Amino acid sequence: MTHSSRPSVNQDLLDIACADLAAGHMARRDFLKLCLWAGAAPTFAGASLYSSQALAQVKEIVVANFGGDAVKFMGAAWGEPFTGDTGIKVIFDGATPLPGKIKAMVESGKVAWDACDADLFVGPQLGNQGLLEPIDYSIVDKSMVRPGWDGKYALGSYAYSFVLAYDKTKFPDKPPTYADFFDTKKHPGKRTFWKFQMGATEACLLGDGVPVDKLYPLDMNRALKKARSLGKDLILWSSAAESQQMFLDKEVIMGVIWNTRASVLERDTKGRVTWTWNQGLNCPAAFVVPKGNPAGKEVMKFLGSILIPQRQIKLLATLGTGPSSPKASEMAPKELNRIDPNFPANWKLQFARDEAWYEKNYDAAIDQWIDGLSG
Repeated sequence: MTHSSRPSVNQDLLDIACADLAAGHMARRDFLKLCLWAGAAPTFAGASLYSSQALAQVKEIVVANFGGDAVKFMGAAWGEPFTGDTGIKVIFDGATPLPGKIKAMVESGKVAWDACDADLFVGPQLGNQGLLEPIDYSIVDKSMVRPGWDGKYALGSYAYSFVLAYDKTKFPDKPPTYADFFDTKKHPGKRTFWKFQMGATEACLLGDGVPVDKLYPLDMNRALKKARSLGKDLILWSSAAESQQMFLDKEVIMGVIWNTRASVLERDTKGRVTWTWNQGLNCPAAFVVPKGNPAGKEVMKFLGSILIPQRQIKLLATLGTGPSSPKASEMAPKELNRIDPNFPANWKLQFARDEAWYEKNYDAAIDQWIDGLSG
């Protein structure tokens, strides 16, 4: 965006906004919206706002996640306790922070997010391009996170799985398989999977008879051909909230969605919608910090706080996320084992995402997937 593409900025108005920001009368995200609307870089008195004394007084951390119930439950499990500890407000923004969005924000120089809910492979993928802040392990206690989840640019936050969710009234006797997913004659009705490729590609290949141990490297052309075979019986979901709503509205009979949303659906529909762990795609999630995040080092305190076992257990209980803290897994009540993707009995039915393949190929895979399904 250039200054010539927007009206000129009234400096007096911006000075007043900066004063309100410093006094706590305006939220940072509202100030950023004002600046972006005006086509101006967020500056004050000729210096970058992000490095000004005004920003140092802002007690707010903005965390981007994938929306829906994750906003509410992460807020309750992680945000509110941190605010109670520090007085710093945590705002969860359900903006679907895919790697491309994070990259575009950092490269624009107008960073509005302090931390982003991402996949573990996004850390090296974006961090090696200079787009992320390193995790400060002098603040974050890496001994509290699973081995291998303490990345240079990504802190493991939880585990989730892409699972096959289904309407139990349509499959009363046993869960469907991926072969059933693509058999529209035997099982008429709409199906759904993610617009942004991950989990969907694996499901297509499994439905086409590819063994689990032969999935990677993913054959995108074969997966696309299988996906297109569903024709009008396929509906794509873009956000987690959409995936839930399709089941609530009985628009679909089955779908490849996150186990976190499947467990919430089972609760909200009193068991009408449920899921199977069979051939689930188990994935480590993480928080990454965009380069130049407005809250600076304050966000590292928040990241350290999410590893507190009781807080991880609360998110497991409400959203069905597998703890990234081994201690949390040990402490979790037995009644939560069923919804934990990392519980051994559930894990043995699933397979792990190939982090190295996704680190190198995800951007191109998304583009090929979206183009292939829209063509």
